[in-house]
Amino acid sequence: MNPSSQARLQKAAQVTDALTLLVGVLMICYVAIAVLGLVSSSARHYSAFVLFVMVMSSLASARILIYEHLGLKTMEDGSIVAIGEARAKKSLRLWLKTAWVLAASLLATSGAAYVLAHADRLEKAAPFFERLDMWMGGALTLGVLLLTLMHWGVTLATIVALAIAYFFFGQHITHPIFAHAGYDLGFVMNYVALSATQGLFLYAQTAADDIFFLVIYATTLFGLGVMPMIVEAGRLAGRRLPGGAAAPAVFGSAAVGAVMGTAVSNVVLCGRFTIPLMTRYGYGPAMAGAIEATASTCAQIMPPVLGLAAFLIAGTLGIAYIEVVKAAVLPGALYITGMVIGVAVYALYHKLPTLREPVNMQIVWRLLPTFGLSFLTVIVLLVNYYSPSIAGIGGIAVALVLAAFQGPYRPKLRELKAAIQDGLVLVSLLSLLLIAIGPLGQAFQTTNLSGKLGIWLITILPDSKIVLLIGAALLSIVLGIGLPTPVAYLVAALAVVPFMIQIGVVPLQAHYFVFYFAVYSALTPPVAVAVLAAAKISGASFWETGLHAMKLALTTFIIPFAFVFNPTLLAFPDVSWRMLAAVADVLLVQWISSIFLYGYFRRRLSTVERSACGIVVLVSYAGLTTTDLTYTYVSLAATAAFMAWIWATPRAAVTATS
Repeated sequence: MNPSSQARLQKAAQVTDALTLLVGVLMICYVAIAVLGLVSSSARHYSAFVLFVMVMSSLASARILIYEHLGLKTMEDGSIVAIGEARAKKSLRLWLKTAWVLAASLLATSGAAYVLAHADRLEKAAPFFERLDMWMGGALTLGVLLLTLMHWGVTLATIVALAIAYFFFGQHITHPIFAHAGYDLGFVMNYVALSATQGLFLYAQTAADDIFFLVIYATTLFGLGVMPMIVEAGRLAGRRLPGGAAAPAVFGSAAVGAVMGTAVSNVVLCGRFTIPLMTRYGYGPAMAGAIEATASTCAQIMPPVLGLAAFLIAGTLGIAYIEVVKAAVLPGALYITGMVIGVAVYALYHKLPTLREPVNMQIVWRLLPTFGLSFLTVIVLLVNYYSPSIAGIGGIAVALVLAAFQGPYRPKLRELKAAIQDGLVLVSLLSLLLIAIGPLGQAFQTTNLSGKLGIWLITILPDSKIVLLIGAALLSIVLGIGLPTPVAYLVAALAVVPFMIQIGVVPLQAHYFVFYFAVYSALTPPVAVAVLAAAKISGASFWETGLHAMKLALTTFIIPFAFVFNPTLLAFPDVSWRMLAAVADVLLVQWISSIFLYGYFRRRLSTVERSACGIVVLVSYAGLTTTDLTYTYVSLAATAAFMAWIWATPRAAVTATS
C-alpha cells in the first residue's frame, strides 16, 4: 500500500472514531432524557433508539473494514493484530465485504430513519400500509440482517431469516402441526418491521430501557482500571488455596462476567492473564483453558446481568427485573461453588501448590471502593425497584466520583474516553443483537409455533417428569449451540418453555431452567465457543479442553433440576431451613460428583471405589429430583459410608492394590 493511501485510511479511521464518539454521546444524552420521562411518544422514542443503533453498528462495521484495508484486525477484546498488508490489499473478499457493509448501512439507516419520520402515522395505519412503507420496512429488515451477519455471524442471521420466512410463507408447510393459517403481507410487515412495539422493536425496548446504562457502567469500570484490581484480588485468594493459580480465573472471570454478560469476550479479556498463570503453576494447558472457559460461562448465570437474558425473562413474564436477579442468586452461587470444588479436587489430586505470585495490595485498596461501592449502589437501587437504567446511571456516577481518589491509579482522560467509546460500541452491538432477534420471538408468538412445539414434544417423549425435563435440558443445549447467550436462551425458551409449563413447571422455574442449559451450550461440543476461545489462548487441543470443561460443568448440571424440585432455591432472600437443607444437599452432591469424576478423596481411588462412588452419585442425584425423602436419606447414608471407608482404609494398602 502506498503511503498516501495508507494516510487516507488512517485519517478515515480517525474520522470514524470521532463520529462514533459523537453519535455515542448523543445517544447517551437521548437515552438519559428518555429515562427521565421527557420523551412523550413511545413510538418515536424506540424508533429513534433503533436509528441510533443502526448508525453506531454501521460505524463499527466501517471501522472494522478500514482496519482490514490497513492489514489489521480488531480482536474480541478490542486489541488490534496484523493480518498482512498483502493479504488485505489483494483480497477480493475484502472488497465484496466493503460493498456488503455499505449496502447494509444504507438499508438499515434509511429504513430506520423512515420509520422514525413516520412513526405515529405507521402506528395508526397498521396494518394498512402504503407501498413505500412496505419497501422501507423491507429495507430496514434486510439491513438489520446484513449487519447481524457482519457482527454476530451466519448462524444467528440464518435463524432470524428463517423465522421471518416462516412468518411470511409458513402456510405452505404441509405438516399439520407446524403450518399456520397464513397472514396478509401488511399484517406480517407490521409484526416484523413497521410497528414500534413488535418485531424488530420487540426487544429494542429492553435494550433502551434496561441494558443500555448497565453496559456503559460495566465498561466504565474497566476504563477506571478495575480489571487489574480483580486479578490482584484473585491472586490474594490463590495464596491460601491449593492449586491457587486458578483463583484469579474462577473469581476474576466470574466478577468481570457478572457485569459484562458475554462468555467469549470474557474468555478473551481475562484468559490472556489467567491461562498463562495457571500453566506456570502446574495446570495442563487444556485444564487451564477449561477452567477459564467454565468460569466465564459461569458469569452468564451470575447476577446482575445474566448474559442479558434476565431482561428478556422479566419482560416475557411481566415481572420486575430484580425478581429475576434475586431468584438467580443461589443457583449462580452454587455454580461457582461446584466449579471451585471440582478445581480443588483436581488440584489435590495433582498436588498443585498455592499461588506464590506477589500481590499488589495498593491497587486492591485503591480501586476496591470504586468497584465495591458503585456495584453496591447498583444493587441497592435495583432492590428498591428502581429501573436498571437508573441503577446504571447511579453506578456510573459513584464510580466516576470515587475514581478521583484512586491516587496513582487515577485513570487518564484518554483511557476513560477509550473505555466509554468501547462501551458505546459494545452496547450498540448488543442492542443490534436484541433488535435482530425480535422477529424470531414475534414469529413464534404470533403463529403460536411455541405452543405447537410443546404439543409435539409431549407426544414423542415418555410420560415421566424427570425424563421430560432431561429432554428439555438436552433440547435447550442443542438449540443454543453456537449462539450468543440471550439468543440461545430465547430460541430454547420459545421452543421448550410452553412444553415445560404444560407438564406442570412454574413459569419462572421453566424459563430459568431453559436459560441455565442454554448457557451450557457455550461449553458443549461440537461448537463450544467459550472452549474454542480458551483453547486458542492456551494452545491446547479443543476436544481435550472441552472434556475438562465438561467435567467441571457436570458438577453443576444438577442445579436446574434441583430448583425445579426444590423451589426454595429460587426464593432468595427469603431464607428458610428448607432452603438451607436444599443448598447443603446440592453442595454434597457436587462434592461427591467431583470425587467420582477425578477419582480422588484424600488419596487416589481404586476402580472399585470409584465405581461405588458413581453409584452414590446416581442415588444422590435421584434424591435431588424427587420429593420422596427416602432417596435423600439413602444418599446421605451411602455418602457417609463411602467417606468412612476412605478415612479408615490405610493409604499404602489401597495404593498397592489399586
